[in-house]
Amino acid sequence: MALHMPSPSATSRGLVALTFAFSLSQFFRSCLAVIAPELQHDLALSPAGFGALSSSFFLAFAVAQVPVGVAFDRWGVGRPSRWLLAIGVVSAALLVAAPNGAVAMVAQAGLGLACAPVFMGLMHYAAEQLPPARFAAFISRANAVGMVGSLVATAPLGWAAHRIGWRPAIAMGGVAMLLACIGVWRHVRDQGHAQARQESPAAMVLASAGLLRRMALWTLIPMCIAMAAGTSFRNAWGGPYFAQVFGLGADARGLALMVVSAGGILGALTIPLVVRRSSLRGTVAGWTAFSFVAAVALTAWPAVGLAVDLTLLTFVVTAGMLHPLVMSHGRALVPAALRGRGLGVLNTCVFLGSAGASWAFGLIAEAGQRRGWPVDGTFAAIFGCAAALLLAGLLPYLFSPSPVEAAPSRPS
Repeated sequence: MALHMPSPSATSRGLVALTFAFSLSQFFRSCLAVIAPELQHDLALSPAGFGALSSSFFLAFAVAQVPVGVAFDRWGVGRPSRWLLAIGVVSAALLVAAPNGAVAMVAQAGLGLACAPVFMGLMHYAAEQLPPARFAAFISRANAVGMVGSLVATAPLGWAAHRIGWRPAIAMGGVAMLLACIGVWRHVRDQGHAQARQESPAAMVLASAGLLRRMALWTLIPMCIAMAAGTSFRNAWGGPYFAQVFGLGADARGLALMVVSAGGILGALTIPLVVRRSSLRGTVAGWTAFSFVAAVALTAWPAVGLAVDLTLLTFVVTAGMLHPLVMSHGRALVPAALRGRGLGVLNTCVFLGSAGASWAFGLIAEAGQRRGWPVDGTFAAIFGCAAALLLAGLLPYLFSPSPVEAAPSRPS
């Protein structure tokens, strides 16, 4: 059990601070999509280089998940989160000053480390402080609120980048990161688990690796990776798609991506309602199938018209909104003392998927450019890759155990 239980008001302030930090995480993971052409121009990036720039954030994010999960179990959410958010403040400044793609990749990796603990920390802290009946509903609502950050990374960022440049706009995000760091430092004061404190760090890492022997988790891991089919377009490749296929400038790209993000928020708000009428597992499976159909349609008609393709892309992107449900499902498969590490393992797969998908989309775009493919043909191949990813996640998930049936008993 946890060593310390904050008062209800302290818990609320901590949840608010972590939710604000999560909204900034959404901003920084999404901001490249709107300013992609300007970044490619200013930093002399090829399509593959832009894919690597985007994936560097998610690769660092993924690599940090298991160590962060170990730190959460051992010391609580607050201490590791505030130190990593401080790294994010420095990294945002480095991105603002970046003279070339190499420096920008280092900055993006630092931002990935900074954002790595935020959503998992919010889930872990909420799981410790809230009763189970409130947990899934709270996380879904927090996910929707956090999506405001991705909304700011659309039309408002496009407007700012067009008028004052992308560097000052990112600098404002760095200032907000500093405020989030201060908020977490002041209000998130948990202390981890006594049982985890008795383990050595090496034993904790081995326990994390041991979670991979739970076959039930392997029915979730492909789904964790498959969600990248949605998030990669919201976070990076939606901007190049609208710029190259439909010729949209920064302002118009921002508006298009705002529609996509608003659709994501609507999806995040709708998902809990669907869960109440169906089940967690049924909602994830059905929603993924729906997104798969939209991805197949985009593969067939990548340039049929802005309104139609924007709608289809929004449907694909909502696959990423299943993240809280898949994490809640995974949380039921591990004991409480391993919960931080269990979420870390699953989140590692989520963001390895994001890194891998963004990098793979860049390679497809680079191949299309070298071979002289028409732009719509290049993006048809990218959408086909996304559809295959969704299908590869859906099929194993159909055999996943029920979260209720699989939930282990709490240790006394």
